[in-house]
Amino acid sequence: MSTPAVVPSFVSVIIPTYNRKQSLLRTLDSLARQTYPTDRFEVIVVDDGGNDGSHEVRQSAYPFQLEYFHQSNKGSAAARNYGVQQSRGDILVFIDDDMTLDARYLAVIAAKTEPGIITMGLWQPYEPPNPSPFSDYMARQTQAIAIRTVENEEVSFSECTSNNLAMWHDDFIRIGMWQDVLGDGPTLWGDVEFGYRAWKQGCRFVRVADARLVHRDYHITDLATACKRAYHVSSVVQPLFILHPEIKSHLCMFHEKEPVTWHQDSPSLILGKLLRQAIWSWPVMWAMQCVVPILERRVPESKMLALLYRWIISGYIFRGYRDGLRELAKGKTI
Repeated sequence: MSTPAVVPSFVSVIIPTYNRKQSLLRTLDSLARQTYPTDRFEVIVVDDGGNDGSHEVRQSAYPFQLEYFHQSNKGSAAARNYGVQQSRGDILVFIDDDMTLDARYLAVIAAKTEPGIITMGLWQPYEPPNPSPFSDYMARQTQAIAIRTVENEEVSFSECTSNNLAMWHDDFIRIGMWQDVLGDGPTLWGDVEFGYRAWKQGCRFVRVADARLVHRDYHITDLATACKRAYHVSSVVQPLFILHPEIKSHLCMFHEKEPVTWHQDSPSLILGKLLRQAIWSWPVMWAMQCVVPILERRVPESKMLALLYRWIISGYIFRGYRDGLRELAKGKTI
């Protein structure tokens, strides 16, 4: 007696988009090349108030079922939630419109996604024809992470990312869907907040090394853009800490960045905080940033340049976090 064939789970791919038509088309083209059976997945595009003609994707012929919806500008959290409401899949796959998927991505990540297990693939940054020294450095760093990543590696909830994530539909509803942490539409810090809620409810996070994709992340185009992003992200984290005060201990990027509490901090903690304050003072930061272009021209792959990149970005995280604290004390938000 022959064993009945196992029918693959039905997958709903949710893509929020906003005025990125060409990038969206690249993402859809990569979905058209998937090895996963085309009758076992649907793609749901939710246009979050864009006006660049992205609706024209409905006229394109794809081997999978494509659903396109348009909503007023409410942010990507609301767009993803709306997409789920229109979905039919047992498994939800969330990706962004700046992702290009390897042909095996859906097949691999769907096979590893189980109830209670949230999976994420392994992304590589897009390497432009003429990369900056910084973007080239980021590509090398990501490649090093890929080499170190073992198959089905369990990771912290703090690595949860909404642009490359798969989970069971029932788990998503049980956890409470995506939330707007900042109260203004975007999901900045919403990824980590969602991951925290999922973790508290017993979900595990697994990085699937064979589920590969390329991310066209403009935030790593050059050092200045990366620093601007680091400053902004850290300056607006306070609403997350107000919502979940206990989450701060899980985010190592903010360790020892609080102001000194003289009557509570240990001597070693005080020393660490003071050293960081000195290293990341504006005069020192300015000096480090003056050295970077020289090293980029002469020794672009040197360990010293890599160290400066890390120190400078950490400095902007420090400055953004401290400025966010000051604005919070004034009752404002940056």
